[in-house]
Amino acid sequence: MQSNSDHDLLAKLKGMPDMKMNGEQKHEIVSAIRQTNVSKSGGTASFRGFSALGKGLALCSVLAVTVWLGASLLTKNQPQSTMPDTVAPIAPGSPTASPGPAQNNSVTTQPIPQSEELLSQIRSNAQEGRVISLPFVLEKTIDDIEKGWGKPEKTYTANGLIYSAYPKKEVVFGYNKGMQLVDMRRTDSRLQQISLSAVEKSWGKPSRISEFGDQTIYTYDVTSNYQVKLIFQGTKSTSKEDLILVEYQLYYPQGNKNLMLYGNNADLLQSVRDLAGKGQVFGSQYRLEKDVFDDAEKELGKPDVVSFVNGITYNTYRDLNLVFAFNKGMQIVDIRSYDPRLQAITLAEVRETLGEPTSKATTGGQTIYTYKVTPDYELKFIFSGIMTDDPNTIYIDHVNIYYPRGTFNNMAG
Repeated sequence: MQSNSDHDLLAKLKGMPDMKMNGEQKHEIVSAIRQTNVSKSGGTASFRGFSALGKGLALCSVLAVTVWLGASLLTKNQPQSTMPDTVAPIAPGSPTASPGPAQNNSVTTQPIPQSEELLSQIRSNAQEGRVISLPFVLEKTIDDIEKGWGKPEKTYTANGLIYSAYPKKEVVFGYNKGMQLVDMRRTDSRLQQISLSAVEKSWGKPSRISEFGDQTIYTYDVTSNYQVKLIFQGTKSTSKEDLILVEYQLYYPQGNKNLMLYGNNADLLQSVRDLAGKGQVFGSQYRLEKDVFDDAEKELGKPDVVSFVNGITYNTYRDLNLVFAFNKGMQIVDIRSYDPRLQAITLAEVRETLGEPTSKATTGGQTIYTYKVTPDYELKFIFSGIMTDDPNTIYIDHVNIYYPRGTFNNMAG
């Protein structure tokens, strides 16, 4: 006879809603469990209710059956996956590479171009006085760099600064006599991802556009103290393709002012005029008429760009911001300086300090002031802008010292 506890257990089994078995099947399970309790003496079933062990086994069996049935139900009711056993790799740029949001979702996320991210990084770093991927900061001392990197591979003097070049690090540092870092020139290979049109789209129009050494330079004032000069290979006038960024400079103009020599721009302009009377241009030791380019080249090395105009050869040195022109006899007849210290001077300041020029001209969006400094030499100021603009907003692009008679000299043949 079954005990009351047995009746209760069977009733619970029969009443379980998730078990797909009738009451008799559940009863058979309990009976099978009971038969495991066999008497050792007679080999027959001796049952007077579930022992503690039997009840434990029953509960375990019920749990096992429940788990099995649940798994079966899940497998039966689950939709079959259409995913193949192996998934072919998806090519970058494929329309299936990133499915994006559903059609009814109005939010779309467009990937940010790498050039835009890099430009954002360049600008944010520049505002902190740094160039990308380097810890060094403008206005600090050059000693910090040499302590970490050792001596530079090359040093030279230009634009009133001393430059230390680390070609393997893709950077050149310029510092003043106080060892203060005022110029950093970065040639990171990632810059070639950036086009001129991408710069204009991201940063807008620059404060100044200039061309020098077959390159186009966009200058942006990123703070009240720092300038970024983006240098693109080629010029719009010679290239139909979008120009590509090859280098950029982070420059601190105030750090390049030698107040011991020039108290202000008027003093600097007077120095420019005095040098012109000797046939020299600001930032160069070589003289018109007296010096031949062979001697200059031995010291300066090979130029970056060579061009020819009306029988005159023009040799450009980008790092020095200088151009030397000579005739067939190698006599220097024209020297041009693109020194950044000169480029901080306005047309209004030139006119106020040096007076009205001997002649004026406007060509190609530039204004040219010519001063006759000796019977043989002319001093020319070329401004980025035309005379109808505000003279306080037109800045020097470059300065020429010119020897006209040398272009017709008998040495030229």
